[in-house]
Amino acid sequence: MLVSRNNHVGTMYLTLDFGNTASKYALFSEEGILRFHGVFADVESLFAEEALQGVSLRACIFSTVRKDIPWLTGLDCPVHLFSSSMLLPVKMGYATPETLGADRLAGVLGAHFLMQRNGRGRACMVIDAGTCITYDWMDDDACYLGGSISPGLHMRYLALHQQTGKLPLVSHETLGSSWGKSTNESILCGVQQGIVGESHRQIGLFLEKYAEGQVFITGGDGLFLAEQQKTEIFVEPLLVHYGLMHALKHHEKF
Repeated sequence: MLVSRNNHVGTMYLTLDFGNTASKYALFSEEGILRFHGVFADVESLFAEEALQGVSLRACIFSTVRKDIPWLTGLDCPVHLFSSSMLLPVKMGYATPETLGADRLAGVLGAHFLMQRNGRGRACMVIDAGTCITYDWMDDDACYLGGSISPGLHMRYLALHQQTGKLPLVSHETLGSSWGKSTNESILCGVQQGIVGESHRQIGLFLEKYAEGQVFITGGDGLFLAEQQKTEIFVEPLLVHYGLMHALKHHEKF
C-alpha cells in the first residue's frame, strides 16, 4: 500500500514481520514517520516491491514467529533479528523472556512509541487478534509485565470442526443476534460471544488497575474485536511495525 511516494527523502528504516499467515513490510523515515507499507509472499517478491526500488536503507529489522529464519542477504544495510535480548526502550518483567513471542513484545513497543509521541500515559494493554489472541500489559513505569494467550477466532471455528464428528467449518461473519437459529449461526454465536466476553474481562481487569491506561488493538481480526468494545480503544493495524522501528532506533543509540 502506497502511503506517500513524494516524501521519499533521506534514508529509510525497513521493518519486516513474518507472521503465521502473512508477511508484511513497512518503511519509516529516520524521524519514525511511516512512508509505505504492504504485504509480500516471500523474500524474492519483497525485493521486487516498487516501494523499495531506489530506496537508501539505513537498517532493517525483522521479527518472525516461524521456525525458519528468512534469508535477507540481498539487503544492502545492517539487518537485525528482533528479540527480547536486544537493548529495549522498556523494562522487562517477564519471567522467561527467551520464550516470549517477538510479535507480542513488538506490539507493546509500538504502543509505547505511539503514547510517547502523543504525550499520553505509559500503562497500556495490547490486544493482538490474529491466529491467537494475545493480551499484553505494560505498567506506568514502562515495564512489560506479561499477559495471556488464547485461541483466535478462526482457530476456534477450526477446533469445533476438527474435534467433533458433525459440526461444520463455518466462514466468519459478524452475528448480531444473541443466539443462533441454525447450527452455523450457533457456532458463530458461541465463538464470537466467547471472544467478546473474554476481551471485556481482560480490558476490565487492566482498567481496574490502570484507570488512565490505554488499550490498543491490532491483528487481522482487530477491527471485529474493536467494534464489540464499550471502552475507548485505539486500533492500529501496524502496531508491530511501529514497535520494530522503535526498537531499532533505540538499538542504534548503543
